[in-house]
Amino acid sequence: MSQKLEQTIPANLQPQKAEKGALFKNKLLEKVTRAPIGVPVTMHILIVIGFLYYAFIYSHISYLSIILLFLLGILSWTFIEYAVHRWVYHCHTNLKWLLKIQHVGHGIHHQHPRDPERLAMPPLPALILISLFFGLFWLIGGSYAQAFFPGFLLGYVLYISMHYAQHRYRAPKFGPLKKLWKYHALHHYKYPETKAFGVSTTLWDHIFGTIPK
Repeated sequence: MSQKLEQTIPANLQPQKAEKGALFKNKLLEKVTRAPIGVPVTMHILIVIGFLYYAFIYSHISYLSIILLFLLGILSWTFIEYAVHRWVYHCHTNLKWLLKIQHVGHGIHHQHPRDPERLAMPPLPALILISLFFGLFWLIGGSYAQAFFPGFLLGYVLYISMHYAQHRYRAPKFGPLKKLWKYHALHHYKYPETKAFGVSTTLWDHIFGTIPK
């Protein structure tokens, strides 16, 4: 690792040589915090299909409203993706509980960016979290959450799929996708605390001025 890289990236975010790294000493905890990418992708896609089916067949919402709410859900996810990545995982803090969240949720990924089983949240914690999100959306929008939530969840599926591909496969030749690969690499290996917080889109990086040169 070059001296310049070591000076640029904080010690807790520097990539390690080993592909995989242990997050917990407890073997059970270590096992349940790992997941092959196909497991969460399949699980979430089935949930998306189930909610959309219910919205179209049983809800009082018009088809046009369902489509618009679904698209709004996808867009809303992209903002959450950016906001959590920037203002939770990469904010400067001395709070021990937040530092723990940062390491468990994201720091371990920066240390072992190619670990294929830590590129998406495992099923159990994911189910708990998405249940909380759905409850929040229901409190805000009532039955309209039936159409908004699957869009939000599909945004997450697109994010984890893109994130996995960026770390496991070479950049495609298609221009916009090639840029996403490049920006994410710059985030990991040059600007982990200041640039390129979007993974599935650069939209919010452009809006908030965090696109790398």
